[in-house]
Amino acid sequence: MKKLLALFIALSFLVVGCGQEETNLEQQEGIIVDIKEHPDGRNQILVVPNILDEDISNKKLDELIKLAQEKGGAYYSFEIGKYEELEVGAHVIVYWNGLQLDSNPPQRGLEKVDIISK
Repeated sequence: MKKLLALFIALSFLVVGCGQEETNLEQQEGIIVDIKEHPDGRNQILVVPNILDEDISNKKLDELIKLAQEKGGAYYSFEIGKYEELEVGAHVIVYWNGLQLDSNPPQRGLEKVDIISK
């Protein structure tokens, strides 16, 4: 009986620990304004919060980067082929582990993405 109780307690800690992993992720909602393909096998999307589709139409890359800097946008890096459904103009929620490179806009690793609309 003690072994069963100990096993139950151990499994409870494991389940709680695994369940909290996703809740420890930071998130940002916004629109994808740029997608970069890099030769090192990684892609990046530039996500900018609090904008409308009209805010990005007919803008050059340097204007989009400036908009991202002003609005708190960030680049999110992921493996090529992992999120092929992502496209410029998509409204997304991106998740990352809280770590980032201190560039402007910052660069973060993409852990998960939810597409709200395309």
